[in-house]
Amino acid sequence: MPTLDRVKSMARDLRNSLAEQGIHLSHSACLETVARQLGCTDWNMLKASCDAGTGLGVSILVEHGCEEEAAAFYQRAFGAVRGGVYRFEGRPISIDLRIGDVAVQVGGANPRRELEPHRGGPFFPKADGAVSVVFILEVANAAAALQRAVDAGARLRGELASATDGRRGATVFDPFGHIWALRDRTPVRLRRAA
Repeated sequence: MPTLDRVKSMARDLRNSLAEQGIHLSHSACLETVARQLGCTDWNMLKASCDAGTGLGVSILVEHGCEEEAAAFYQRAFGAVRGGVYRFEGRPISIDLRIGDVAVQVGGANPRRELEPHRGGPFFPKADGAVSVVFILEVANAAAALQRAVDAGARLRGELASATDGRRGATVFDPFGHIWALRDRTPVRLRRAA
């Protein structure tokens, strides 16, 4: 569920787009429309969901010292938007990013933890796919997103193929060993019909 600010922004964008076409709706009517598009019966239900909802952020660990390189890759490959940088002794130790509505923090694995595995991680992947999470990125065009990721330095893990629901998808390894599944937001046959 998008944030309340994002929902209000969507309603403003809808109102402005309709006004350009000579269709004038109130802001509250646009809020109601956005609520229905997001699966809620009305604005009040959507607002309650946004107010009560929790946000999820993701921390992606890379080898200590590779934080800047990783942030730059995610910006090039997946369109991440860069936020704040946290430094220790002048060097970045984590970088805030946003991919769509998801907060992502790229951080370097603590080298001391790596030397004391009995303390538990988190650790960075030591080999491609040596992870317990796959990042699923829904995009407008999986083929274009796949090409962009590969051009930025990702390595193909699984060829672009169509799933039973008509959405295309592929998986890649990012340069730091994490797996990203890129898939169409909408089935190809529905996009062609539109």
